[in-house]
Amino acid sequence: MGNVDILVGAQWGDEGKGKWIDILAADSEVVVRFQGGNNAGHTLYRNGEKVVLHQIPSGIFQDQQICALSAGVVLNPTELVAEMDKLTAFCQLDPATLWLSEKAHVITPWHIYQDTLREQRSKRPIGTTKRGIGPTYAEKASRLGLRLGDYVNEHKFSQWIDLRIDQSDEFKTFYEENRDLWHQFSQAAPRLQPFVCDAERALRQLIKKGKKVLLEGAQGALLDLDHGTYPYVTSSSTSVGGAYASLGFSPRSVGQIYGVAKAYLTRVGEGPFPTELSCEVGRFLAEKGNEKGATTGRPRRCGWLDMVAMRYVQEVNGFDGFILNKLDVMTGLKEIKICVAYEHPKLGRIDDFPSDHEVLAACQPIYESFSGWETDIPKSGSRQDLPEEALAYVEAVERLCGTRVCYVGTGVHRSDYLS
Repeated sequence: MGNVDILVGAQWGDEGKGKWIDILAADSEVVVRFQGGNNAGHTLYRNGEKVVLHQIPSGIFQDQQICALSAGVVLNPTELVAEMDKLTAFCQLDPATLWLSEKAHVITPWHIYQDTLREQRSKRPIGTTKRGIGPTYAEKASRLGLRLGDYVNEHKFSQWIDLRIDQSDEFKTFYEENRDLWHQFSQAAPRLQPFVCDAERALRQLIKKGKKVLLEGAQGALLDLDHGTYPYVTSSSTSVGGAYASLGFSPRSVGQIYGVAKAYLTRVGEGPFPTELSCEVGRFLAEKGNEKGATTGRPRRCGWLDMVAMRYVQEVNGFDGFILNKLDVMTGLKEIKICVAYEHPKLGRIDDFPSDHEVLAACQPIYESFSGWETDIPKSGSRQDLPEEALAYVEAVERLCGTRVCYVGTGVHRSDYLS
């Protein structure tokens, strides 16, 4: 058994990964965020107080634990410094235990401007958070991006600015018209510089030494750039494969792979959603589940659990087990449904998740129905303590996706789960 565990979202994000990173981090020595940017939000509760982390790994509250952001992440320096300042009320940040990869790419004011402009002008907006994530990854792929190691080096940062001015008249105009904004952006560099290092090399050394490492994904597998509902996806690899690429380590080191899913389904932004509920049940789930984005506050679209999508995500990632969150939210529903297949107007019954978003958008769900439950479910203990109908629902999830449910989430706090 390897010493590296990986946890990723198994849906369209917002599955409650932060809580589980916090729980699993207690048995780890290192926690690494391997992709995404400050478009993600992991919500935790510390001594009853809500804390939302956007860039720093959710394991930061564990004593003497190393937390790292690796090469596949994109960072907003100004927002990262603000997040670090907020965390001083809860923990001490030290360059010995917080590593920022010098290879990670930096979100600049230019990228945020480009993201906002494209969404406003597009006839088919993606529904991005307008935080510059996509343009930053795009410039990384185009070999035009700014890496963190160069950003914190004043000379190299100045060289990058000069190069981009030479390459683009649009960039030149934006830079000259927003010099105050760029000056403010540069002020975060001295604060971050002590934390910047060759994080991947250091992480590989710890893995070789047998240290227990936990890798934390952002967003969800259905938003994966390659394997998600393209083009309504994020701009990074949110699946397990993204972890290998970001850290540059051997898959032979992997122990357990966890997928986090809600007991129902949500989606933020645009894109197909076959089981979406635009009815009283959807409003019930949204209100009781407090379904608003932790980062943007945007309302989440709600629907029944989609097993076609879950089986697909399992195939792509090879989960050893699912963590099924928010089962408590469904208490009070008289009937609960799970989508087991799709019906397409031209293609008929579909049992496999389509790669074409237009095909997916035309699909109607084929449901299997289950009895709901009125009795409150226990906050902690064994899942065998669940009401009979709730236990039957969990067992149906296992049967329909062919993978065990290793934990059931029952609330927002660290102790709120069944095993």
